Amino acid sequence: MAIAESRDTSVIESVERIREADPGDMLGRIKDLPKQVRDAWAIASKSTIAPAYSDVRNIVVAGMGGSAIGGDLAAALLADELKVPMNVHRDYGLPAYVGRDSLVIVSSYSGNTEETLSSFEEARKRGAKVLALTTGGKIAELARASNYPIVTFSYKAQPRAALGYSLGLVLGVLTKLGFARDLSDDIEAALSDLAKLEERVHEGARTNDAKRMALELQGRIPFAYGAGVMGVMARRVKGQWNENAKNWSAFDVMSELNHNAVVGFPHPPIAREALTVLLLRSDRDNPRHKIRFDVTAELLDRAPGEPVGSEGAQINLRFVVAIEIAPGQINPVVIPHGESRVKRLRSSVGLN
Repeated sequence: MAIAESRDTSVIESVERIREADPGDMLGRIKDLPKQVRDAWAIASKSTIAPAYSDVRNIVVAGMGGSAIGGDLAAALLADELKVPMNVHRDYGLPAYVGRDSLVIVSSYSGNTEETLSSFEEARKRGAKVLALTTGGKIAELARASNYPIVTFSYKAQPRAALGYSLGLVLGVLTKLGFARDLSDDIEAALSDLAKLEERVHEGARTNDAKRMALELQGRIPFAYGAGVMGVMARRVKGQWNENAKNWSAFDVMSELNHNAVVGFPHPPIAREALTVLLLRSDRDNPRHKIRFDVTAELLDRAPGEPVGSEGAQINLRFVVAIEIAPGQINPVVIPHGESRVKRLRSSVGLN
């Protein structure tokens, strides 16, 4: 960690310096997460959506960046409840299976995202049931012209800073349409935990978990690893590092990374000087994933870290809000060079 230690750290030592370095007030937007989620839930609950929208065989959320991540998180959080497949589409057009029996949720903060407009038009042509989530723009205009339901919200920020709306609106409409149970209690429990967690990472403290992590990661390239809903959060971590820190970053998911990424750990040796792996873990990880994370950490030549999250969580939604507000809970592991990763991994997980 010599790279980080040799740099100027005064920028995070006081509230004043942090604000100077954060002209877009991203920190303030992160603190708004509880308000965003509550507002989104209330908006979705009051929305008017025809009962016919519940009669579908698949759900597709079409969006990009911050407008798409809410769909990813919702699908992961509800994976054990949804009775129809749900996928996120980040591209032009739509998959071939989308048709009249599909619910297509077009999510665009601005309402003018090129790829999402393309998906909207394709969904319209195929006769899919289209629902728009947006602040306005062309998508709102087109949805009204086609008499599609629109769920609108108002929040001035970069799209990536509106995670609470991106997630809360999707969860809200899925609940309203009967695809998920009422999540009101889960949401309040998650936000209650978040309020406690925010005290631990307040920017006014001279040092805390988040600031320590910032120092360890300064000047390095973070790779985020996660499983299940934390795999989605790994994508989120990568995107936030790219957009907020203007920094290289990447992500991968368990167990897939154990079938390929581990082979690449030793090379090139210079990677050790530049990369840091972040293991995003929760106490709700699949037991086999827990073993794989432990072995992966060993292969990276460091001990595994503590799980991310809160005790007694009702659903993994708590982990989502926790990781968004407090990256200091992630375990940093510096990449080493070393032995035969695949052989060691297979032996440790009982796959000899």
